[in-house]
Amino acid sequence: MEKKMTTMIAAVAVVAVVLVAGAFVILNNDDDGTKNAAIASQLQIRGNANDDYTIDGKDLDIVNDVIAGTKTLAEYPLADVNNDGVVNDDDVSLLKDLIDRKDGTTVYVVCLDRNGDSTTVQVTYPLRNVVPYGTNMQLPTLYANGGQYVAGYFVSSYTTAEASISSTARDLEGSQRKISDAAWSNFTALDASISGGLGAILVDYSGISAISEKRMGDLNAAGIPMICYESADATAEITTVLTLGFLFGGECETMGVKYAQTAWNLIKEINDKLKDVKDEDKTSYICCTMYIYICGASSSFNTSATTAGGVAYASLNSDFNTTYTDNSTKMASVEALSKFTDVDVIINNRSMDWGLTEEQIKDLVIDTWDHDNSGKSSTEYFAKFLDKLVYIDNLLPGAVKLAYMAHAMYGDTFSREWADGVLQDYIDMGTLPLRGQTLDTVLAYIDLSTYNAVTA
Repeated sequence: MEKKMTTMIAAVAVVAVVLVAGAFVILNNDDDGTKNAAIASQLQIRGNANDDYTIDGKDLDIVNDVIAGTKTLAEYPLADVNNDGVVNDDDVSLLKDLIDRKDGTTVYVVCLDRNGDSTTVQVTYPLRNVVPYGTNMQLPTLYANGGQYVAGYFVSSYTTAEASISSTARDLEGSQRKISDAAWSNFTALDASISGGLGAILVDYSGISAISEKRMGDLNAAGIPMICYESADATAEITTVLTLGFLFGGECETMGVKYAQTAWNLIKEINDKLKDVKDEDKTSYICCTMYIYICGASSSFNTSATTAGGVAYASLNSDFNTTYTDNSTKMASVEALSKFTDVDVIINNRSMDWGLTEEQIKDLVIDTWDHDNSGKSSTEYFAKFLDKLVYIDNLLPGAVKLAYMAHAMYGDTFSREWADGVLQDYIDMGTLPLRGQTLDTVLAYIDLSTYNAVTA
């Protein structure tokens, strides 16, 4: 079984008048010819038979055609609405309830399990009382305007970006990279305190180690579904927002569609403008995080930069590829990158809250560029790369991060003003984390010229 492919963007296509982009879904059906079937899908919900961004009458037509034998389940795996391996009148009945957005309907969600394989979990529509784990899942939840349905959170580190979390949500007292036993006890106690229990725990796959086998047993025993995606990847994040928006329903579904369509338009624009660039002429990049940690080839930061049109330096330099195999590896010394100076761009991913004054932005630029890493400035680690180094705010919507990555790698094709315009689009659309923000209150992008300007 191929792993961790559920929400990787695979294609861009035009459906009716709406631009949509595809994502691989690996379905675990057994004896019906669809095992390991890979289909392009955006909305990760069974019943989305035509693999687009919503569930409507077009899906019902396909389900009826599968029942009639004019189409096959192998061609349309998500026509199996109730995940029982066959398509019949039960699927028609459930799909009609989904089309009507009927309260109390059981929804079968395609997502990842603890091993990174595709699975299907059941939740009740509309989804309520969720607990997200990790910033890379918490922000997509909020971008879908689902903060009002957050019953608890393990950590909230960003005062402005995460301000739309419900004021009644319980702080479970975890951390960004670990759920302590005490925090897990708080989680299970929260579930017990809610009539009907928690609707779901939402997990980014990069933090799946926190959901041990024992804790997975706790979830199963309590009937708490786990919805897990590789939402740290910029394109997978788009699908995550779309799917969560649908599950929350109402205004959240509308927001999820706007959020995703804007992103898919951006991806198509990047692809169109770079379509004639030969592979050997593409910009090479190394991604970093936490200032001086180098990202391995499989890191979601690297897959995001590839979507933005670049080519991973790991694919060009075997020495680099074999040295940096983990998702992130701390630089052993300031000379760690000295053999790799032929890379074109270094993209450093840095989570930075917004709602900043002009003076706060200046201070944040300086602190980021000159950051003290146990007595050594980041400028020492990147001394040979300062004109190639950029920092991009990792809290931003996935499409916005892609825009700034594209600018960093192809500045003549994608201007800074263009990337700023993408950020403005997301501010204007009404997603709550960016409510009240402007281009002057969000530090989205730092390069050498930014640093020089504030220190002049």
